[in-house]
Amino acid sequence: MDMDQEEMGRALNEWMRRYTDEPTKFEREFQTVTQYLAEVASGVEPTYGQTGAAYMRQLLDELNESRAAQVRQAT
Repeated sequence: MDMDQEEMGRALNEWMRRYTDEPTKFEREFQTVTQYLAEVASGVEPTYGQTGAAYMRQLLDELNESRAAQVRQAT
């Protein structure tokens, strides 16, 4: 389940593509920053890293499925 650097790069590029295509869908990020800062201030391990990692994995899974579907259509 670990991502290598190439996979992480693809997931981050997809995140940026989605963000630039539809920035209003990412307004929740400001709430996430507030939550992160509150967790840090209270001495709690922030949940952002685990949540962000799960989202990167989701993006990569979607990209891989899309790529697999394109290959199936081409054959």
